[in-house]
Amino acid sequence: MRLVLMGGSLRPESLNARLLRHLAIRLEARGHDVSSFTGEALRLPHYEEGLAPSPETRTLHEGLQAAQGLVIVSPEYNAGIPGHLKNAVDWLSTMKPSPWPGLPVLLCAASPGAFGGARALMAWRATLANMGALTLPETLTVPHADQQLDGDGAATDPRTAAAAAKTLEGFLSLVARLR
Repeated sequence: MRLVLMGGSLRPESLNARLLRHLAIRLEARGHDVSSFTGEALRLPHYEEGLAPSPETRTLHEGLQAAQGLVIVSPEYNAGIPGHLKNAVDWLSTMKPSPWPGLPVLLCAASPGAFGGARALMAWRATLANMGALTLPETLTVPHADQQLDGDGAATDPRTAAAAAKTLEGFLSLVARLR
């Protein structure tokens, strides 16, 4: 399957970027075609109606147009969606054809806090549903990620690792059924 992973913070060494890289490696190891958009690839101009999309925005749009599924790995900023990711989604929502209707999405987050980024994922659900994306009911959250993720982004806690594997399998099953 062709899958796109998008997210992380703009900092190269963010916990979410680390988790995203780990998920990409796991998906590639299973034979999936994976494209990732992180860091500088998401440093897009602020969305403004009437402004033409940048080359980076068009590249992101092309990636999502070809995708059979999307994994968003989102930081939580003040219990909400980070501005750079919301900006990317806003740009994509205006481009034709829209990549969102019917697109299966897995929401993931890692945070040093006790909620693991879950509050941001609630906000993502409303945004994605508004555009017609099909978000998997289960999410992958990693609380205390500064202690729970190793240097490669893998969960060090066996329960978290098992939950991640189960959630990823559920997402791949959804994508296979829908596509």
